[in-house]
Amino acid sequence: MVLRFGANRATNDIDVLVISGNLLALRREIKEVGKQRNLSKDWMNEAVKAFADILPPDFSDRLTPLDFSLKHLKLYTLGTPEQAAMKIVALREQDLEDLELLLPQITEEGKLVLVNTMRRLETIRPDWAQKIYYFLLEQGWELA
Repeated sequence: MVLRFGANRATNDIDVLVISGNLLALRREIKEVGKQRNLSKDWMNEAVKAFADILPPDFSDRLTPLDFSLKHLKLYTLGTPEQAAMKIVALREQDLEDLELLLPQITEEGKLVLVNTMRRLETIRPDWAQKIYYFLLEQGWELA
């Protein structure tokens, strides 16, 4: 949220979803960097993988690369509709703050992605679909 969307609140960790590569090697490097920089043990947080079902099959089409000129690592942020869906499902206080920033940035195409994500989730995670549905209704979205 800070790097891509300009959120101005402090964060203690970086949420990460590894979509390719050697996960064990990455975890070793994360641990080493944490030691070198005196970071908390969970400075790189993989808990977001519990929400990976939210991501539509074509989510990688909307990834935005982050350019840190790293040799062996490519970093991306989620697209706005995917980020919004994850925030709606989690719906903690900081997620509400983030949604205030995200929702105005969602394009018409992004709105369609978010609604289609909700509809896809109806069969695999109806609780998440319902949460998205009611949240969007509260925002004044017309959902037929």
